[in-house]
This record gives sequence, structure tokens and C-alpha cells, in this order.
Amino acid sequence: MLTDKLKEYSKSGIYPFHMPGHKRNRVGDLPYELDVTEIDGFDNLHDPCGIIREIERKAEKLFCAKRAFMLVNGATGGILASIRAVTKAGDKVIIARNCHKSVYNAVELCGLKPAYYLPEAIGGTDIYGSVSPEKLDKLLADTPDAQLVVITSPTYEGVCSDIEAIARICHDHGARLIVDEAHGAHFPFCEGFPKHAIECGADISVVSLHKTLPAPTQTALLLTNDGELTYELQQQLAVFETSSPSYLLMAGVEQCLEFCKNTSFKEYYNRLNKFYQDAERLKKLALLYRADGGKLSNVFSYDPGKLVITTYGTDLTGRGLADILRKRYQIETEMSSAHYVIAMTSVCDTDEGFERLLSALYEIDDQINYSDKELCSAILTELPKKSFDPSERKSHKAKVVAMQEAAGKTSLGYIYAYPPGIPYLVPGEVIGADMIKRMEALQKCGVEICGEWLTKAEGYDKI
Repeated sequence: MLTDKLKEYSKSGIYPFHMPGHKRNRVGDLPYELDVTEIDGFDNLHDPCGIIREIERKAEKLFCAKRAFMLVNGATGGILASIRAVTKAGDKVIIARNCHKSVYNAVELCGLKPAYYLPEAIGGTDIYGSVSPEKLDKLLADTPDAQLVVITSPTYEGVCSDIEAIARICHDHGARLIVDEAHGAHFPFCEGFPKHAIECGADISVVSLHKTLPAPTQTALLLTNDGELTYELQQQLAVFETSSPSYLLMAGVEQCLEFCKNTSFKEYYNRLNKFYQDAERLKKLALLYRADGGKLSNVFSYDPGKLVITTYGTDLTGRGLADILRKRYQIETEMSSAHYVIAMTSVCDTDEGFERLLSALYEIDDQINYSDKELCSAILTELPKKSFDPSERKSHKAKVVAMQEAAGKTSLGYIYAYPPGIPYLVPGEVIGADMIKRMEALQKCGVEICGEWLTKAEGYDKI
């Protein structure tokens, strides 16, 4: 294993007249003695043929992919490289509007012309549902020269789309399918979870090992079954990833893969089922998904590992629930929106952890009140009007304005809530008065809105 090789090298007595600057001397508690660079015998991430390639082969076997690329700067680098690898400047692409901001950055950097697919909300919520194969089919028919479709499945809230049907439709129209599967790295390891995207026919998927598996932050995998893409993907990863990858991170990937190979996820899945069953006792708070696995409107399937705890119909906001869990019960959740909180789980969670969360929810449920207050929607219900494509952003001079003064102007920046990092506005879209009201309402609910209100300066069409 790479970890063993690193340990052996650290004890070899070889003096390091090479990077990193700490020269394998421990500083604080970090294991610097295991941190090396691309020296002889340790392979090269961007042209692997030795120990790094062996790790990637382990990933290929576990994820049933013909080619796996190890990523050390998260799924973001994989998304950027994937989109660049399968498109050229001026290509038309279809993007699900609930994609992560890295997808929009790729569209801008690669000079692409996007058409957006806007998923419908899950009935009675402000959460995006699945991508409809039928509606995507129509959008592809209306955009006959689209080269690529990019969707997110599962979403931050665990909503999955019918990848088999979507992949078939994309290929019928001559388009490739990239799935941002960052939150679904655990899918292959238990039958109770949805099938993962590569198994369902996606051309490329990107999974974040660090999100739902025991792996260091920034570690991920890019997966494909299309051998024709291998060379170009490798070239683009060399563009978007560091030329000095961390061997500690890569060793963490290998350890994660070994863990998944030798660990049963069934106990974890059973813990989840028990949690859902016990949570049915909640009266005011609720889990978005049900213990019986029943379908929700506009949801094809979902990841039960995402505990989406809703506050709809109560006098508590999602941010308020997250604050109570943190301050009163020392439970830190993954994210909070206007009307729900996400508690991310993994195979490393314990019975004690689930019981602690459930006990806290029971107590909070008894203390809050019902309310018929109007919902503050945290998702788009219609697409903003477009003046120009994001790739044209740098052809216009920007002016910073207050949010309240932005209505009617054209945005030159990205406005999004983080997490999850899904833009409400992208460069080239007109800022409507209703958008301003939505942002103000979300801020009152405690949702953090990121991005400066950059607008097109009058009289500066070109710079």
C-alpha cells in the first residue's frame, strides 16, 4: 500500500533535497514525515503507471468503471476537467439549474452556450425534485445540437434522478451525460442505496469520497466507461489539478478504498431504517423521506443517508433548528435552509450518534408550535431572463451596487446560497424585483447569500 511505502521511505535515511519544505520533519501533530513529492518510485498522478495506477485500479474494480482517476482537489476539479474534455468553445450544453457552481464556472471558462433545465419542486416543499426524462427529452429535441447534459444526482438533499432513462435519452440525441454524483460515493456498497451513475449508463460521473466515506477532505474520483475519453480526461485533469499532489491525500484514498472493500455497509443501512421508523413519532418536525420508502411527488428515488429534517408548518426556521441543535445539544448539522436542515450520515456513524440526534429532535418537537406562516422559497420557480451567455461576462464592465438597487440590471456576478452553492443568478441574467424580494426573505430566515451584486455598468458594453 502507498501508506506502507511512505512509512518505509521515511525511515530509509535518505536526505530530502527536494520538496516539500518541511523536509519530512514533523511540525506540530501533522505526519510530515510521510509527505513527499513525485520522487523516484512514487509514480506521477498525471501519468500514473505504478503505485498510483494501482490505487486507481482498485477504484475501478469497486465502482465497476473502466477508468477511474484519483482527484485531490475535490469533485470540483473533476467537474471542470470533465466538461472541458468533452466540449469545445461555442458548444451548446444543457445544465440542470440545480447544479453546483463549479458547473457554471466550467461553462464560463470553456466558452459554452448553456440552456437550463429547471427541476420542479417536491410537492409542498422548496426542494428541487428529480430531473424528468420526458421533459429533458423535449429540451434536447428543442436544442438538437446540444453536445452535453450535466445533472446532479443525488442532490444535496439526496434526491436521485432516473439515470438509466436519462442516459438513454441523451445518447439517442447524440449528447453525452455527466453526472455530478459527489454525494453518492457510498452507493455501490449496499443494495439499499440507489444504483450509481456509471452503472446506469452515464458517460462520466464524479464522486466525492470525503463527503460520505472515510476519506480526507478534497479526495474524490472521476469515473468513466468510455475508453475514448481516457486520454483527454487525463490531459484536462493536468490542467485543473495541482502539479504537486499530496501523497497524504492519495494514501487516504487508498485506505478509504480498502475500508469499503472490507466493510459491510448493511449495519449502517439498518441504522438508517431504524432512525426513520423511530422518527415517525415526531409531530411537528418531520423527515422528508419516509420509513416505508414511499415515493414523493417529483422524486424518482432518494438517498436515505441524507436526513432531511423539515420545519414546514412550524414557527421554527431551518436555521433556527440548526442553531438549537448546535448550542443546546452539541450537534452540528451539514447545512440549513429556510425550512429544513440536512444531517449527513455515513457508515462511520454510531448507534449513540443516531440516538442522540433523535432524542434532541423529540425534545425540540415538543417545544415548538404549529404555524401557518407563508413559505419562503429557497429555489427558483422560473428561470431569470438572459441577456447574454456567462462566457461573455468579461466583455462588459462591472459596477458594484446594493442589492436593493440591482433590480432591472444585468448581473455580472454569481449570487448563491452556500451551502449548497447553487446559483440563483449567473452572469448575463437580468435581476428581477422578485429575485431581490426572495433574497431578502431568505436572509431573514438566516440563509447566507454569497456573492457581490455586480451589475453591467451603463455605457460600458465592451472593455
